[in-house]
Amino acid sequence: MELRLLGPLELLDHDHQPVALPGGRARTVLAVLALHEGRAVSAERLVGAAWGDAAPATARAQLQALVSSLRRALSAGGAVQQPLQTQPGGYALSTRVLRCDLWQFTEQVERGREAAGQRPAEGVRRLRAALALWRGTAFDGLPSPVLEAEASRLGEVRLGVLEECLDAELRLAPRPDLIAELRALVAAHPLREPAHRLLMLGLHRAGRHAEALTAFDDARQALVAELGVDPGPALADLRQRILTRDPALPAAEPAPPRASSAVPGPVRVALFGRDDDLAATAALVAGRRLVTLVGPPGVGKTQLALVVAARAAGPGTPDGVWTVELDNVTRPDLVPAAVAAALGVPAGPGRPLVDTLTAALADLRALLVLDNCEHVLDACARLAGLLTTRCPGLHVLATSREPLAVPGEAVRQVEPLSVPAGDAPEDLGGSAAGQMFLDRAAALAPGLEVTPDTAPHIARICRAVEGLPLALELVAAQLRLLSVAELADRIDRQPDLLARRRSTPDRHRSLHAAIDWSHRLLTDDERHVFARLSVFAGGFTSDAAAAVVSPTTAPADDAVAAVWETETVLRDLVERSLVVPAPAGGHATRYRLLEPVREFAARRLRALGEERTSRARHAAHYCARAVEVTLDGTGRTAGKTFELKQQLRQELANLRAALDWSLDGSDPEVGMTLVGAVSWLWVGLPGEGKEWVQRALARLGDAPPAARPRALLAAGLVSHSTDVADSAELLARAASLAEECGDPGTQLEALAQLSIARCLQGRCAEAVQLGEEVLAAVVLYGSEFQAARARIPAGLARCGLGDISRAAEHLARAEDVFLRYGARDDLAMTRWAQAEVAFYAGEPARAAQLSAAALHDTDTGDDLFATACRHAQHARDLYAAGEARRGVDHLRLALRHCLDEGLWMPAVDALFTAAGIAAEGTAPERAVTLLAAATALRASTGREPTPVELPRLAQLDRRLRERTTQERYRTAHEAGAAMPAEQAVRHALTAVPAQG
Repeated sequence: MELRLLGPLELLDHDHQPVALPGGRARTVLAVLALHEGRAVSAERLVGAAWGDAAPATARAQLQALVSSLRRALSAGGAVQQPLQTQPGGYALSTRVLRCDLWQFTEQVERGREAAGQRPAEGVRRLRAALALWRGTAFDGLPSPVLEAEASRLGEVRLGVLEECLDAELRLAPRPDLIAELRALVAAHPLREPAHRLLMLGLHRAGRHAEALTAFDDARQALVAELGVDPGPALADLRQRILTRDPALPAAEPAPPRASSAVPGPVRVALFGRDDDLAATAALVAGRRLVTLVGPPGVGKTQLALVVAARAAGPGTPDGVWTVELDNVTRPDLVPAAVAAALGVPAGPGRPLVDTLTAALADLRALLVLDNCEHVLDACARLAGLLTTRCPGLHVLATSREPLAVPGEAVRQVEPLSVPAGDAPEDLGGSAAGQMFLDRAAALAPGLEVTPDTAPHIARICRAVEGLPLALELVAAQLRLLSVAELADRIDRQPDLLARRRSTPDRHRSLHAAIDWSHRLLTDDERHVFARLSVFAGGFTSDAAAAVVSPTTAPADDAVAAVWETETVLRDLVERSLVVPAPAGGHATRYRLLEPVREFAARRLRALGEERTSRARHAAHYCARAVEVTLDGTGRTAGKTFELKQQLRQELANLRAALDWSLDGSDPEVGMTLVGAVSWLWVGLPGEGKEWVQRALARLGDAPPAARPRALLAAGLVSHSTDVADSAELLARAASLAEECGDPGTQLEALAQLSIARCLQGRCAEAVQLGEEVLAAVVLYGSEFQAARARIPAGLARCGLGDISRAAEHLARAEDVFLRYGARDDLAMTRWAQAEVAFYAGEPARAAQLSAAALHDTDTGDDLFATACRHAQHARDLYAAGEARRGVDHLRLALRHCLDEGLWMPAVDALFTAAGIAAEGTAPERAVTLLAAATALRASTGREPTPVELPRLAQLDRRLRERTTQERYRTAHEAGAAMPAEQAVRHALTAVPAQG
């Protein structure tokens, strides 16, 4: 582990990732301990440093608490041994376990001074390494008089080492960059005579005698003005020796124009989640002549490039590393001048500047960083190509929002930081975005603690800005004014939260400015397409983009040309990093706009006055996609149904956006049609589905009559999972309205589903009649595939009535058709129904095989309702077949799924199975409670037992009455009947523990 004090206090783990530290006085204590480098520090001294003269009576007790919090943080950072040790004289930090930049600085300076006499170059290298450890003022941000005094002392030490290093370097060679550094040193510290002396000496040795004498005059003027004294004897003597050209003070010959090294200084902010990027980019820079880092606005390309450049400075680049910031270069023709100015290469008279540049760099082994190239892309590409062609030892690292497109260029995409997968505290530490936010929070709001209450807010913030480092930093800056809960609440509503202090470059003052920087570089067509893309939610394919946001707006235009034109613009937007591609395996590539970018595009869309048109096209496109899936089920291409449904599931966010817009009053007909077309999806997500169908029913009168039956059908299907009586009423209305509208397909489908609802209500004779009537009509007028589907409700109704042989016959014929068509969803439903038939036929082993097959073909991530139902069914079948352990495992899965998702319809069956299992145990009262709870929950959902269920339930009730007294039975039964659904499911999980 490494403790960093030469700048803001930081603690890094073994992977160089920041470790969260407690704030306030704990940091002061840690810094004071580090100052003593392994020696014990008494409690009195620590209290004095942390509290000063205002120490309370409880300070020593509070100090122990601070030490404990520090130890926890150090342990969390992965220390093999605890670095913070208790010793007889107080507390100490172990130098064997912990590294510290302050200790390293002292050691490197000592070694540099030792080497200077015999090996001057090595001495200089060590002194430079020591100086590179500094990231700012020592102990920056720690308000303690003790540390402020130490910071002042260490600052003086640092200046002395810098002057010592510059003196040694001037003896080796009076390079132009050293003189520039000396001028900066004199400007920062105008009263330091040693700095003035070095500047004069360097200018003289570089052959610039007149400037050396002027430097003396400047020194005298500063000293007289500030202190009223003349320069000391050392400066006066040096002036005289320069004036008389003292032979003992040799001057170097004027050097030809040559680039001056400008090694990037230490990066002020730690990088998070960039280890792979750093390693990969460093490898590319070492092996390729031109590397470009590309990525969306605010993703951290500049920061990454600076760290790579700083690490590249060394043996591999003996002639230096330079960075050229191109933010303020307004014209392409000024790019060479900006590079020349940054490198210290003067323009030669009568010679093109690019020739002077290539001559200065021709023989060097060096790295050149061109930062922020996108607005002068062609000029940067030309210069980079020229330099890498003419300067064989030069490597170029560029940052841009699109590649330079130069032959031989290697492109590295910089992605946003990973965001928390969940809302728990450990999820924050497991994501780079969470780590970065917490790091910024430690500096801006030291009192912020990560708890189960605050973690969800922080995770929401990280996800809202999609892990963009710039956005994270901008939002974190608001912690001075707002709590994390307030930030999370406002992040979606107040873009001005992403504002920044004035000291940063224009493009980084706000995320809006960063995106606008790229937006201004687009053509008119690209701007229109970019704005229209904001209507997509959760990503899109190129086909969807062509249908919704094509630059070609006239309906009669050639569709092929529109697709080609859209794909061309889309490719350009990807190149400019405003659109992010997301390859989807064997499926079509998906694209998306990062959320902050999408919000910017949405504002542009409103400004263009195209929002309504674009949203209408978006809703119409996904409505057509959904209807296509429904039509696909007729049997013509049934084998593709499952694949098409899976593709449409990927568009869930777009479906929601289309429904939200259309059902809000913008286009009720599209909304009704879409709700009806994706009813199969809402059955699998009944919680969300209930909300959509209720919104659709509220707008029912606004839609054309032909669109209403499918919406009612969808509402009835979704209600299957919550309220059977409500479902039956909606399905009957759907069938009646479909008949009035002349829509026999919807009418028959509604009646088939009504048959299932009647069966669930215990009205199996009515269910059989409905099911057989639907089947007869479909066999006469429909397709083979439609008839197979109609056999499922007919078979279930027969099974509920106890007609097992007829039920099995219906389902076997349906199974044959679905197998031939490869209709996976329908086959899974058929297997589920066949398992019901086998169970009530007294064949539990066969029932278990069939329910396992149904469960296998259920996509557990997409159909929550079916998943819960089929786990419950399989648990019942396994237990009945004598596989108790596996049965209990699946039962607990079903119960947990019901509890997590609020699915109380399948919970009924799971509770009945739990009651049967509990009845085998030594506490029959638990089984009585579960049986009563299951009965009550079934009644609350509108369900009643079918004739085939009644004997089994009556037998279980008789067994329990025989095993308990009348009083105990009554008490347990009353307790179960009064249980809310959630409590009943929790009780079942306790009553049926996991098997060993």
